[in-house]
Amino acid sequence: MMKSLPFFRKLFVSLGVIFVTFGLFRCANVLAPTGGPKDITPPKVVKCIPANHSTNFAGTKFSVTFDEYIKLDKIAQQLLVSPPMVDLPEFRIKRKTLIIQFKDKLKPNTTYSVFFGDAIQDITEGNPLHNYTYVFSTGSSVDSMSLRGQVVHAEDLKPADSVFVMLYKNNNDTIPLDSLPLRVKPYYLSKTNKEGKFMFSGLADTSYLIFALKDENYSLTFDQPTEKIAFLDSLVKPQYRPIPKIDSATLDTLTAHLPSDSAQMVADSLWHLADSIANSKLTLYKLFLFREPDSVQKLMKTKLIRPNTVQFIFNIPGKNISIQTLNYHPKHIWHLSEWSSSRDTLLWFLHLPHPDTLNLIVFNGNDTLDSLSLRVIPRQKIIRRKKRKGPVIKKKIYLSWEANITGTIKPGQKVILTFGQPVEKVLSDSILLIQGKDSLYNPPFTFLDSLHRRLYFPMKIKDGTSYKLNLPDSCIIGWNHFFNNKIMLSLHSKALKEYSNLNVTLKPKKTDHYIFEILNNRGITIATRYFSGPTVLHFPRINPGKYLFRIIFDRNDNKKWDPGNYFRKQLPEKVIYFKNMVQLRANWEINEIWEF
Repeated sequence: MMKSLPFFRKLFVSLGVIFVTFGLFRCANVLAPTGGPKDITPPKVVKCIPANHSTNFAGTKFSVTFDEYIKLDKIAQQLLVSPPMVDLPEFRIKRKTLIIQFKDKLKPNTTYSVFFGDAIQDITEGNPLHNYTYVFSTGSSVDSMSLRGQVVHAEDLKPADSVFVMLYKNNNDTIPLDSLPLRVKPYYLSKTNKEGKFMFSGLADTSYLIFALKDENYSLTFDQPTEKIAFLDSLVKPQYRPIPKIDSATLDTLTAHLPSDSAQMVADSLWHLADSIANSKLTLYKLFLFREPDSVQKLMKTKLIRPNTVQFIFNIPGKNISIQTLNYHPKHIWHLSEWSSSRDTLLWFLHLPHPDTLNLIVFNGNDTLDSLSLRVIPRQKIIRRKKRKGPVIKKKIYLSWEANITGTIKPGQKVILTFGQPVEKVLSDSILLIQGKDSLYNPPFTFLDSLHRRLYFPMKIKDGTSYKLNLPDSCIIGWNHFFNNKIMLSLHSKALKEYSNLNVTLKPKKTDHYIFEILNNRGITIATRYFSGPTVLHFPRINPGKYLFRIIFDRNDNKKWDPGNYFRKQLPEKVIYFKNMVQLRANWEINEIWEF
């Protein structure tokens, strides 16, 4: 230990020089008087009576004094006393001191932990003292084990902020250990910071069930199906955390000639460093936050999204959905149905004439999901206007459409126009397709679906070429005899030298089902491939920019990421990211190797 002291002395001296230099730099800049920066500093603990981590606690109350006036926010929801108490303690604030009075009788030879969450805040700006915990023992020793970890979102590995992390002892005689997070409050509680990190101290030397919860109703139990959770499939064991220490002689040397505020900055930095070193001795448990998929079929929303088009939205893919009308039973076909690719959205295209209101019953197999009355011809709004000369011109309703590609097109891509209703007739002799310098009236086309909504015009896409598709007014006629307004689609393909080519060599340690994704700097997936063993993937014509690579361990081979399930002890599918962002440059070919 003594041999490492010169290293720490050098480190402390370096830090001191940095802070002194920073202080001199600040002193050399004269600023205009202002109202002062906004206070973002949380309250600091000045004194505890009895001291935090005291032994032989014999009273019924303790007090905590701060360096500023404080207030309590949602203390009833955030406070947790371990071991749990029947009655909530009483709280009283006297000037800058918080006094906590217990109502329950304390157990002998027991370590208690009083977790305040973010309830303690300064009275001016509401800055919270994050995760403050007061620990004491009614016996001769305090439980001194610690446990740390991090909670991240399972799908993208981003830190999960403000998530409760809970520890449970296996000491309940009537409730199985795995069921405790659903039925009782935890034995110990912590909360993640902005980095998703959490810390427990004052723990007994035993194994715990660990469970994380994004609590929506402050119940501290997993009682809402929409709440996000995280867990580990094995128990965790706390460890001894060495007490942070710094060399007092070195600290005195560094701060001897500094102003008090600068000296405090140096001291705080050194203690923060020492604290980080102590924390690094502990195992870092990583938990992956997810929302369990709903297993109960529900109809979430039904609405008229445009004239003669009804949308039914379900919470999960519909496998056995049927819909019956109660007030309309014509002999002719009066509607057509279309499911989304994920089968969680159903569209009804209504054929005129039809009633202004439909009374419907929605079934999932033999079970009734919902019964509803839906108006499918909107009521006319009465708008009082000033009298105008001449006839009132009624606004035309056109057949809606959208294109799958706008702006830039690449070789191999298809131009598809999707119309808002099934198409009955295409008058193609007036349609004009321009490819570079070549013009073609009455170009070939085909429908890609049975309802005749997705219209495809074959094109030979070449690099560095312009394309135009012009559909004049009324050349596309829907089955309700609405027609299109004029459609002008302009596309352009870039020169090959404006793109980057990418080759990725993937070397998994074992054969399995994997999904490889390329994400842009906004986190949007631009390319997806599936593989099971060592392979080389080629991606031609990628726009220059910075990209992320992600691999999903697709254990069930369903070609998508899946969350976990707590009762099945099934963790979410593993996700990993490439070590860094990849910069793709125009007219370059990039080769990357990923071993995992």
